[in-house]
Amino acid sequence: MKTFLLHQTPKSANQDTWTVTFSLPYIATEYAPAGNGVWYVRSWLGAEQIKRRLAILFDHPDELIVHELGRADLAGTAKLKWLEGRLEDDDMDASWHVPRGVWTVIQSAVGTLAR
Repeated sequence: MKTFLLHQTPKSANQDTWTVTFSLPYIATEYAPAGNGVWYVRSWLGAEQIKRRLAILFDHPDELIVHELGRADLAGTAKLKWLEGRLEDDDMDASWHVPRGVWTVIQSAVGTLAR
């Protein structure tokens, strides 16, 4: 799993960042807002894949910057409030064949027991 910093720079004053915010669950397993037009994203996709998937939202290709974070950069992401995304692993053979709802219940139960 990789962590990315996404930054949208709108080319016009009336352009809003809500379309990217709305689209993040579909390109991330987790995401966290970091400011206006700035998000942290955890995904198994690469930077170019993320840019391609979000390209339809922009008039200019340079409106979105996707930067992969290194280990030194990850320390600052620990205090963020991460939201659950909807991106699921394409490699289903390497993971358990459990419906998402069941997996969520299992994770919740393990989290409760760990407390």
